Amino acid sequence: MKTLFKKCIVTVLALSLTLAVWLKPGTGTVYAAASSVSGTNAIQGMPDGFARGVDVSALTALEKSGTKFYYLDGSKGDMFDILSGAGVNYVRIRIWNNPYDSSAPYKPYGAGNCDLYNAKLLGKRATDAGMKVFIDFHYSDFWADPEKQFAPKAWADYSLAYKKDAVYNFTYNSLKELLDYGVNIGMVQIGNETNGSMCGVGGLYDGVWDLSSGVAALMQQGCYAVNDINKLYGRSMLKALHFTDLVERGEWYAKCVNTLGVDYDVFSTSYYPMWHGTDSDLAKKLTNIAKTYNKKVMVAETAYPYTYENFDSQNNNVGDASGMVHNNYNVSVSGQAKALHDVFAAVAKVNETKPGYGIGAFYWEPGWIATDSSTWGTCGSGWATSATGNYEKLYSNSVKYYSTVDGGSTWDNMTLFDKNGKAMNSLYVFNDICGKTSRTSSGIF
Repeated sequence: MKTLFKKCIVTVLALSLTLAVWLKPGTGTVYAAASSVSGTNAIQGMPDGFARGVDVSALTALEKSGTKFYYLDGSKGDMFDILSGAGVNYVRIRIWNNPYDSSAPYKPYGAGNCDLYNAKLLGKRATDAGMKVFIDFHYSDFWADPEKQFAPKAWADYSLAYKKDAVYNFTYNSLKELLDYGVNIGMVQIGNETNGSMCGVGGLYDGVWDLSSGVAALMQQGCYAVNDINKLYGRSMLKALHFTDLVERGEWYAKCVNTLGVDYDVFSTSYYPMWHGTDSDLAKKLTNIAKTYNKKVMVAETAYPYTYENFDSQNNNVGDASGMVHNNYNVSVSGQAKALHDVFAAVAKVNETKPGYGIGAFYWEPGWIATDSSTWGTCGSGWATSATGNYEKLYSNSVKYYSTVDGGSTWDNMTLFDKNGKAMNSLYVFNDICGKTSRTSSGIF
């Protein structure tokens, strides 16, 4: 960081927030907010190391598209400096096996083009910013979730036995490469939103939803790989499984993996307040799982809209009130901040019953703002490119879940940065829940 001008003009924060001075040794003076920037209060019951995280997997593509990010006062900043100044201490990064078309010109699939190389770049930047890294293996070449769990192209014809070996080897080799590159990995996610299916195996493909037809076996291979890497490097990376629809099915999936003997550490869930119930539901279900199965618990993904406005031509996941199953919070910056605060509070509440077992939450893609449509296909800054349809057609007769055209951001109204890339007050929940001072300016305009 450059030496700062002595006479920096700092924007006075809304709500007449008190300003204090934060000093980073050897860099000069940077102005910071001494009281709550987001308007939320501190939370009790968060143990040391409680994950106050974000998923920024698409960041490289966004930056290649020309996207810039700014502190609350509009001063320039690197994304990781801005996040660190807001209290973020953990970064989640997804990995797809090969998110590129199989024939020339090998067009990327988009949504960040999240291969191992991207994870190395972002993981090292996060590490250098003092954050831990949470690696999210999808075991697919593109989005994997409860509606689709396509195997990577290279594994399309593999039997279950071959897929078990492939999951182990890909996990082991990827983690080794990341660690050798200097990435500080704290947790590893084995599969993404694996509600009964994973890597072309399970309920979506054979009608068996309890993980017994191969999903648990694949999960275990991923866990074996983490165990072996931990032993090789003398580390203690946590092994996380990831499900969604916690209120309806979470305890059942926890029972399934317990019955099938999967050796993991953390039960993680996607929890979006507009779709998945109340924060009380979240706290209750996570507490039950922690108590019953002696597993740490956390929220791997959460988000909430701050507006219904759309900033590009791509439809958003939540475009109006009809996309909100639950309306527990205002659709505003302050409502977004309250929603995120309550997710952290719900996870922390687990520690009242099971101390140390509620370990944190991650906000999903807080920086995925809209970009120029010319960058969607070339840089991968949109949710999918036209090449993704080719991948889906390896497994189906039509393109239903991916795309045959280049698409934009479906998330630009659920970010923690405004349409111009400037941090909003809601970003500072990460420090406010700890009662810590936030850094809201670089001092360089």
